[in-house]
Amino acid sequence: MGEMMGVMFSGNMIDTLTESQKEKAKRLGITQDEMIEKIKRVQEMETPNISIIIPVYNCEKYIQYAIDSAIDQSYKNYEIIVIDDGSTDRTLDIITKYENITVLIKSNGGTASALNMGIKASKGKYIKWLSADDILYSDYLQKMIDHVDRLKDNDNKIFYCNYEIVGHDETTIKHFIEPISRNDKTNKEQFDELMRYYYGNGSSSIIPRKVFDRIGLFDDKLGHSEDYEFWLRASKNGVLFELIPQVLLKYRVHPDQLTNKVGGSLDSVIKARYR
Repeated sequence: MGEMMGVMFSGNMIDTLTESQKEKAKRLGITQDEMIEKIKRVQEMETPNISIIIPVYNCEKYIQYAIDSAIDQSYKNYEIIVIDDGSTDRTLDIITKYENITVLIKSNGGTASALNMGIKASKGKYIKWLSADDILYSDYLQKMIDHVDRLKDNDNKIFYCNYEIVGHDETTIKHFIEPISRNDKTNKEQFDELMRYYYGNGSSSIIPRKVFDRIGLFDDKLGHSEDYEFWLRASKNGVLFELIPQVLLKYRVHPDQLTNKVGGSLDSVIKARYR
């Protein structure tokens, strides 16, 4: 769905810059030699444990807050990959001003296709999807990974947390608290509940890479609701869902939000796949 272009801080050690990297150097106001050294320093860093994937389309109002919240994490063994899904506003100008993140650029194909591009480019053991209009608490990664690391069987679960619902101006509306009792349900019980309604929140989740390796990536043929389809497919294949019972995310609701426009309209189509 269009070519991938990028500001890629990864791969083999470099001696020359690609055209897109030269453009990035210009945007940052540094020389090409300085850009090469910057890329080499990043390449020498250890393989990240977590990859934060941020798909974005025309989100100039909020994207910097999402990226800033990812950068400000107290847990440091992670990478940030932002995928611009063909934005036509100032989104690309904003995201390319950040240092030490990976920026991928593609033609518009929807959230699932952008997520999949980010996952394919990522190196982390765990994938953390962050919506471009949401905000992580600064201790999100630390508290989530502390919980995950305590478990013996943590490669066959999707982990998610409670969240704070905020308005367009980040004013708190309410805290959304999921039932902790769901953790004690069997795979079949969790699946049956999912068939009635979606639970969890894609932007609050951390997913082991091994889950994607086993059941595939997000369905990019769907125009939206890719998280619900993935949840059902995962559960159908024996993946469990585990709540970390802490509020660790600000979930923003606003008039431009895709969920407000089309949320739930594909539910019956998705459920029909798994009946």
